[in-house]
Amino acid sequence: MASLEDQYQKALRLYQEDSAHDPESEPYKSKYAAREIFEELKSRLSKQLDEDDVDDAAEDQLVEEGVDGVGLTRARMAAVVYHLGVIAVETEELSTGEEHLKRALIILGDHEGIATGVSSMKVGNEGVLSAALSGDVDSLLSSSSSETVSVSPATISATSVALAISCHNQLGILWSHRNVFSTARRHLDRANVIYEEYQKQNASSPRTIHSLFSACTEGDPDENSGTAALEKLHTLTFYYLAQVFGHLGMPEKSAWYCHSTLQRQLASKDYDPVEWAINAATLSQFYQGKEKFRTARHLLASASKVLSSHEAEFDTQQAESEETASKQERYKRRCADVARCWGRYCLLLMQVSVDRAIPDDPQDEPSQEQEPEEESLDRQLEFVQLEVSDLESEVVSAPVSTFEEMRPLFLCGLRHFTEARQYYSLEDHASDHVSITQDMSQLYKALAFFEPSEDRRSKMHKRRIDLLKILVQELNPQYYLHFKPLPGCRSGEQPEKYSEDSVRPALIAWFHLGRLWSKLVSSSPQSRLQNIAHSLQNYKRVVAYCEKNPDCESVVAQELAICREMVQLLPLKMEQIRAQC
Repeated sequence: MASLEDQYQKALRLYQEDSAHDPESEPYKSKYAAREIFEELKSRLSKQLDEDDVDDAAEDQLVEEGVDGVGLTRARMAAVVYHLGVIAVETEELSTGEEHLKRALIILGDHEGIATGVSSMKVGNEGVLSAALSGDVDSLLSSSSSETVSVSPATISATSVALAISCHNQLGILWSHRNVFSTARRHLDRANVIYEEYQKQNASSPRTIHSLFSACTEGDPDENSGTAALEKLHTLTFYYLAQVFGHLGMPEKSAWYCHSTLQRQLASKDYDPVEWAINAATLSQFYQGKEKFRTARHLLASASKVLSSHEAEFDTQQAESEETASKQERYKRRCADVARCWGRYCLLLMQVSVDRAIPDDPQDEPSQEQEPEEESLDRQLEFVQLEVSDLESEVVSAPVSTFEEMRPLFLCGLRHFTEARQYYSLEDHASDHVSITQDMSQLYKALAFFEPSEDRRSKMHKRRIDLLKILVQELNPQYYLHFKPLPGCRSGEQPEKYSEDSVRPALIAWFHLGRLWSKLVSSSPQSRLQNIAHSLQNYKRVVAYCEKNPDCESVVAQELAICREMVQLLPLKMEQIRAQC
């Protein structure tokens, strides 16, 4: 019979390597095969425990001085049950996976961390193990005392800590799959507490899960790899918490955990630079939305720094294989995405500058100074491993108040949007290309606000028109109605129903067309009548659409009231003009 170590390695290869090549018709073939081997291992280990056939030397090796550690055989049992739980979750058997993961935690002594509201339970080792192996987890949860203990010594032993954190991380994933994010958060918080308690109370190097099935003596490479593996598990806990807090409607906490994840990845030097950069750039969008421009700028500068540090690697690679070509394409796309985020940073800062130039109360002067608490937060959110002051110095991080201050922001935004648009071409990425072009148009609009020369302001608006006019000429309204809210068929008639995202832009377009025709100046009565007739026609379109789709009235409530009034007044005005002819 194969040794426990050989069986474990075979199951691990099936699960981790062979499963990636399973046919589409049998997507879980290798994982099911691995599950069978793990079940055999579980039976063998259970027999060893029943017969008390434990290697005392190995047992002593895994018990830290002064800490109630978990013996080797029990630790191996917990690892096998954990793997069975992970396989069950990944093969969409969530209830089975949950049960396995709970059993693993009970074997490790963390029965307090299984269910919400469960207090400390004084259950003997034999009772814990028996209930865990039989699957009778509920019997342990049925009785509890008022005495609450944070984490048992066995759970935070060097033998158990990585496995316990892994179980809670997986339970966090499982409950996220069920969309029960409060329970997912509890398990992830528990994983965090276990890590912190281990750091406080245990000086021994942690064991990896896989090392439980291999010989490991003091001074072996596993001593370092165990610490690295534990740190990576803790980083994963932070990553999962970021997602969970986002789903719980707590964006500030989600952002904090996102940043902490990025910080830990930098510190460990264990990250994909392209993925790290896009995550940092994406996080910057949250902070600039909160008008925390200094933090947003630092994140963007860090993203650019990490990408540029790997630029030479991608430039020198020859696309000799499909995999290499795919990596190069991914790199180029993410560079364009980071450039786009830079452009949006500049645009939003310009728009905020415009808004602050027109305060609600003319007596109030807009403050541009940061509060001490905000400056402290900005410093806390800096990546100390990266030197990005050169990139940060290229653009300001606070609203401006003059054209001279606005122009460098405009040029920076325009440069980055142009770079992004080179990748997102109209031919290959029409939706993205249009969106970027619209943002470029908004750059000119914000800059024009501070331009003192009326002639130059007009030229800026003309440039905006030219940018958008090209899109109108190139786009087919049949496929890009949400970008070009014009009639959806060649006959010129409105569609019967606009999509939810398109209804307001479309109706507002008719409303502004009505206003535009009414403002045209003409000395000829006939031309004036024609202009007013066009104006009336557009106002009627808005009214007719809302009468046919009453649920849309709230979307354009103010504009609709004006349109109804104009539908009544314009015919009278036309009669007055005719009477004067």
